[in-house]
Amino acid sequence: MEIDSVTLKGYRNFKDAVVRLNRQTLIIGGNDVGKTNFLYSLRLLLDKGLSDLDIEPSELDFHINEDGSFEKNLEITIKFIDVKEDAVLSQLAGKVDDDGTTYFRYSASRDSLEYKLHVGRDLSSMEEITSRFYLKHLNLKYVNSQRDLTKFIQTEKKHLLRLSQEKRTLPEQENDNLILSRVSASLLRINKRIRKLNYVTAATDDVNAELKAMAYHNSPYTVQLDTGAIEIEQFVEKLELAASANGAKMMLGGDGRNNQILLALWKAKSAREHDTDNEVVIYCVEEPEAHLHPHQQRKLASYLSENLPGQSIVTTHSPQIASIFSPNSIVRLFAKKGVTVAASQGCSDCISDAWDDMGYRISILPAEAFFSSVVFLVEGPSELLFYRTLAKKLKIDLDFYNISILSVDGVQFEVYSSILNAMEIPWAIRTDNDISNISTGPRTAPIILRQLAGFNRCLYLSKQEKLDHKPTPYAQIDSVADGTWKVVSDLVNPHGLFLSKIDLETDLADELPAEMVAFKGPTVKDAISYLQDQKAVRMREFLVNHASALESKGAGELARPLHYCVAKAISVVA
Repeated sequence: MEIDSVTLKGYRNFKDAVVRLNRQTLIIGGNDVGKTNFLYSLRLLLDKGLSDLDIEPSELDFHINEDGSFEKNLEITIKFIDVKEDAVLSQLAGKVDDDGTTYFRYSASRDSLEYKLHVGRDLSSMEEITSRFYLKHLNLKYVNSQRDLTKFIQTEKKHLLRLSQEKRTLPEQENDNLILSRVSASLLRINKRIRKLNYVTAATDDVNAELKAMAYHNSPYTVQLDTGAIEIEQFVEKLELAASANGAKMMLGGDGRNNQILLALWKAKSAREHDTDNEVVIYCVEEPEAHLHPHQQRKLASYLSENLPGQSIVTTHSPQIASIFSPNSIVRLFAKKGVTVAASQGCSDCISDAWDDMGYRISILPAEAFFSSVVFLVEGPSELLFYRTLAKKLKIDLDFYNISILSVDGVQFEVYSSILNAMEIPWAIRTDNDISNISTGPRTAPIILRQLAGFNRCLYLSKQEKLDHKPTPYAQIDSVADGTWKVVSDLVNPHGLFLSKIDLETDLADELPAEMVAFKGPTVKDAISYLQDQKAVRMREFLVNHASALESKGAGELARPLHYCVAKAISVVA
């Protein structure tokens, strides 16, 4: 049994949103977009850690419209699928259809601030219920991002000890009782030695003297500072976690290590108390990456998604963690005109289909794109180096605008654009004006034509009609001279597609001819040829010596994609 989708209406950030989930789901999005609010919507229906009083709505739970008015009603509907556990079916008798589907709903009115709960086999036959009686066999386990690590570790440690006690067999209990009696006797012997410590004796005498001075009836009464005041059960419960390495005791680690210890305790406790035959548990973890370096972030995310004995929902701001998850298991929440929605309504087959073409090429760079307001796609590392430097020289702070520049490294642009479209992330592309020979006609008498690959790449991505092949020896410079480059650029630029006149090196020579000659003359042509060989290495060399010249090129063709990205990023926020 697992959650298939959640529909949120009039609830906090969400005016009307559908969020589909997978067995393991990662939720990403900017700050204050509603990741915690989404998890809390699940908790209202499924977290037995929230009391009946906790789940009563407040006025601020209702969505605020653009004109400042509040929605009068809120509604949270959870669709469950694959319901087959006998204990759950027994609890929900008549409320699960033959396909194993059931719906839970929480609704509330802002006028009365009262809530109602409904359950049903479909949306048209939901019945009101008076309590969350189903929590005995269906519930949610939640780890908060704002966790006090030390306090949380103490709490989880106590729960784990108690659960372990309850799971003991009779012989194990008898053996433990024998050990405890021996420990108790040892505590008495330790206590006698503690009393002999001079400073303990002195402190005890001082306390008793003060007691007797306060009131006559304290005269026969004495107190002791000793271990005898600690019962053996208290002694065991107060066990502290200690660390060791290679047999040597050591201090527990910093917050990063403690975060891992906390989650390990929580996982161990969850596995102990989860009755897989009679209980369904949904696991929710907020920002598990807290205080961890990148390798451990990825390992922890993998550990949680693979080892939790139930459906898991994780929220994160970490590209490292995002790189572990299949993109069709990533839910991107983002704000559109002040309203939070899920890209492609959450976990989506369209994301999976787009990703199939990416295959093994997943890396930390595409993962970064999921967190961007705008992604600027370029052909290779030399373009990546150039545009990052150009942005800096034009005082365009890419991080401020949440813009990522990614190199596709030979992967087709449409693969990336398909994924970004599915995630509803705006993008821009700069590509070379590739023109190459193509053979048509019969093999015995082939006709060689010139294929306008760069033009048609941009036209295809902007959903416009492609151009026919040209006769030989048509070249890039001809396309500029006959006006084709200008016509196509005017068509595709508004869609975020920017076509080089020839390639980056030649376009750079058009805007900075003197610097190119100074870099590697004696002619501009020589400098272009030099840059075109070992592109990334020699582009870095050029930028080291001539980057300052880029400061005056904000109005040139090379800078247009960056200005487009900035405008898009601003419009996303607006």
